[in-house]
Amino acid sequence: MPVDDKVSPKESRVLIKFLLENRMLMSYISILMIVYAVWATIEVLTNASGATWWPPETGIPASELYANPDNTQNINNGWVIGLGAVFGTIGIMIQYFYRAAPYVDASMQATAALIISAVKGEEIQESAEKLAKEIVAAEKEEEAEEAAEAAEAAEAEAEAAEEEAEVEEAEETAEAEEETNDEGAEPSEEETKRKKF
Repeated sequence: MPVDDKVSPKESRVLIKFLLENRMLMSYISILMIVYAVWATIEVLTNASGATWWPPETGIPASELYANPDNTQNINNGWVIGLGAVFGTIGIMIQYFYRAAPYVDASMQATAALIISAVKGEEIQESAEKLAKEIVAAEKEEEAEEAAEAAEAAEAEAEAAEEEAEVEEAEETAEAEEETNDEGAEPSEEETKRKKF
């Protein structure tokens, strides 16, 4: 027969379901447990101090064990001590479960919500910083591109100005050559006829 180690959530919450369904009964029982734990504590202290006036007497008189009639202390009963500790712990836990746990749970939920919002705020802050860095990097790239374009435009203007200067120089040189050609050339027939008149 295979053993199933997995416990369904329904089965694991049987105690909590019982505590929630029997709230009134368990509240009274837990108060009785706490009262018993308080009584056990007082009984242990009175037995140790020798105050035997507190009924019921649960300890073993030390005078019977040690054959000393002057000893008024009682040796504490282990069952009283143990049950007092167990009942006190369980009673306090049940009272906590009924009274303080809802407030603590709400406080824990509020704290968790604050932590989650802080984490989201940090994530938003980180994404905003990342976005700002990307924007600054993009602006620097645009400025670099604009500077490169401006440098290229300045180079193109300089080349255009040089070409214009060369063209003007070539035109001036051509005009000067034409003038020198005109002066050194023989006058045409029309010009000689005009001069004759």
